Amino acid sequence: MGRKLTACMLALMLVTALVTGWPATAAYAVTTVPVVGNGDGRYADAAPVELTGAFDRFIGELDASPAQPTPQQVKDLTFRRRILELRLLMDLNALAYDPIRMKGYREAVDAAYEASGAFQDIAVAAKILSMDISGDVVNDIGGQMLGALAPFRDPRTRAEMRDFLAHPLHEARTGKGLHTPGLWDLGGESASNDYDALGNVALLTIGIMNHLQGSDLGVSDIFDPNQKDYFHTVRRQTRAVLLYAAMFPSINDVTQDVATPLNDLVDQYGEVGDDYVAYQYAQALGGDVASQAGKVQSEFDKAQAVKDQLIATHAYDAMVDRLNQVRDAHRLH
Repeated sequence: MGRKLTACMLALMLVTALVTGWPATAAYAVTTVPVVGNGDGRYADAAPVELTGAFDRFIGELDASPAQPTPQQVKDLTFRRRILELRLLMDLNALAYDPIRMKGYREAVDAAYEASGAFQDIAVAAKILSMDISGDVVNDIGGQMLGALAPFRDPRTRAEMRDFLAHPLHEARTGKGLHTPGLWDLGGESASNDYDALGNVALLTIGIMNHLQGSDLGVSDIFDPNQKDYFHTVRRQTRAVLLYAAMFPSINDVTQDVATPLNDLVDQYGEVGDDYVAYQYAQALGGDVASQAGKVQSEFDKAQAVKDQLIATHAYDAMVDRLNQVRDAHRLH
């Protein structure tokens, strides 16, 4: 590198790039657990069961983890997957709650997920690059994670958030100016009292899939920052559909056989993400940037082939067809 950077400056560069950019994705292999209640009942009735169940699971696993874990421990533990499940369920059920308070809690959950991802990235990069990461960098990024997790270790905050999640509105909010989460906005939909809870899961995931079908799933230059971010967005949105299906057994049973091509896309896009994280570390810490760039390009080329095969086989169409069946089977009126 042209000039020597202090550990704090390196940590700031990496936190900025990794938290706001592209966290590594090895945690996708962690098993997703079904929601409490299995999505039974009306939308607003199922929401508190699902959300308090997900919240309790997250808190339980967080409490069982070390107070100051290593990056490898965070990578190996499953509490971060529990955060992701909680975040997705908050998005799904947001229209059953006061939007202002839900937004604040959702932002706290998101901060915990992203910061813990940036911390586990240290283990991912160290393994790929076969290099030690400075203890100062580990401590600085670890401090960011501990700060983001702190609200969920505080008894008062826990009690307030759980009480909020346990008491939704009587019906889904409808009309204009709903302040809907981004996933609902993708398909131009909002939760509907015309469907039960499972019907609304299908409605949300159909909207995400329709949005993806109307988009270009690929990019041409993975090293262009805007294209890299879009590439990651495609993965994140496809993964959301798969995780919603996995969390609701009735939907999983109907979609499991057509989900394989989508899982392949998410997995290979994730391989690109892991190598890109290591590439960022190589840039910041003086690693072999050219060699790591070659690895990124190689995995990206594989991802392009997986994407082309998914399009050629109309895999998204097959998933939408199954989700339409679920939606129609769970209409209330």
